[in-house]
Amino acid sequence: MKSFKPLILALMMPVMVTTAHAQSAITLTPDDLQRMAIVFAPVQAVAGSDGDRVPATVITPPNVSATLNALFEGQLQSWHVETGAEVSAGQLLATLRSEDLLQAQQVFLDALIALSHADAALARDQRLFDEGIIAGQRLQSSNRDRQLAAVAESSARRRLSSAGISPSELAALQSGSNSLGQYQLTAPAAGIVSERLVAAGAQIADGDALMALRSADALWVSARVPARIAGNLTTGSSLTLADLQATLTLRQQDRQIDSTTQTVGILAEFDAGSTAALMPGQMVTLVLPPSQRGVRVPAEAVVHSGEETTVYVRTASGAEARILQLTPSGRHYIAADGLAAGEDLVVQGAAVLKGIQLGLGGTE
Repeated sequence: MKSFKPLILALMMPVMVTTAHAQSAITLTPDDLQRMAIVFAPVQAVAGSDGDRVPATVITPPNVSATLNALFEGQLQSWHVETGAEVSAGQLLATLRSEDLLQAQQVFLDALIALSHADAALARDQRLFDEGIIAGQRLQSSNRDRQLAAVAESSARRRLSSAGISPSELAALQSGSNSLGQYQLTAPAAGIVSERLVAAGAQIADGDALMALRSADALWVSARVPARIAGNLTTGSSLTLADLQATLTLRQQDRQIDSTTQTVGILAEFDAGSTAALMPGQMVTLVLPPSQRGVRVPAEAVVHSGEETTVYVRTASGAEARILQLTPSGRHYIAADGLAAGEDLVVQGAAVLKGIQLGLGGTE
């Protein structure tokens, strides 16, 4: 470290620090600026890109299911769409075959037949009772049998309906026009096939994920934000991505801090036309809104001395040191006051000026 001190002193020697303003004003000639490689840059007002940056993941809309699952254990017989295909609501996606489905269908058909027989028996006994041929006890027995048959049919119907079998498919099953043990997977809504998760011919279990389907709606991002800055965010805030021309709107924010990471979860939706080059699962850098208004102060313009932060501003005769209250924001700082947009800051050589200001080699 000692070997560099004579060089620093030599660079500083011709520079004058005015006596009246020994702690702030530094006289610099054009030769001084060139010799000490002092570079100025104009201060700019805070922009949206000046906020803190956090990693985020592109996701499908959180209120829409992103996967399609098997309804029964069995085998995936064939796919009817390719990855990347745009599909409409109700479009056929895959055909599957299942022994479990076959058994459930058979139970339903048996229940239908039993209910039909019970209806006929009740109607017959009601007629015989009205004609005085049978006793009321027998009519009551037929009525109970019909009720039990109706419960069994309703239970079998609900079993198939809850597994995704549509009313039209149930009607086709009743009419005998539907293939037993076979069912078709259809798109619940318009979207894009993101990924086929199993191959045709594969054995699958009830509930296995078969396909990732991306909604045609705008994509979202999910991120964890440090608790110290989460309080500056409000639903509806505008966000951006670093290095990408994309804007988002903050839609959801957790109301509880993760005690392990001291972060808060947020969800933001891409604005229309902002997601052309993005895909679910992609990692991006989310830029949060600046914590306050003011001007942006580059990190390289700031000299730290204890808790004080000093910047050097161009004047007619050289530079002026200003001690400012700065707020960290992303890679830079924000000055709420004490500095105006358009003023020139020293962005290279600020440490040299600090040395001159402290009297290291300067002359009075």
